[in-house]
Amino acid sequence: MGEIFLKAFEALWQVLVAGIVLGAGLPAVFALGIRVLGNGRTLAADGSTYSSPPTGAGRAGSTVLFAVCVAAVLFGIFLIVAGGFGIKVFG
Repeated sequence: MGEIFLKAFEALWQVLVAGIVLGAGLPAVFALGIRVLGNGRTLAADGSTYSSPPTGAGRAGSTVLFAVCVAAVLFGIFLIVAGGFGIKVFG
């Protein structure tokens, strides 16, 4: 009986960590990419557009952060598709 609770608790931890990482972490990485892209730019007088282009470092940093987001989404799609066909990815 205690072994069942131990396995349930272990599964709960895995779901909690995945939810925190993917539910809050991935959107935070995307938001950081947006922030890095706008770093060093100046706003126009109306406040809704930029009057200067992004810096090279801003473009490079945001590209890396956006690539991490795209890779995570593609990996998630891969896991869903692979699991749907009975392919064992882990373990």
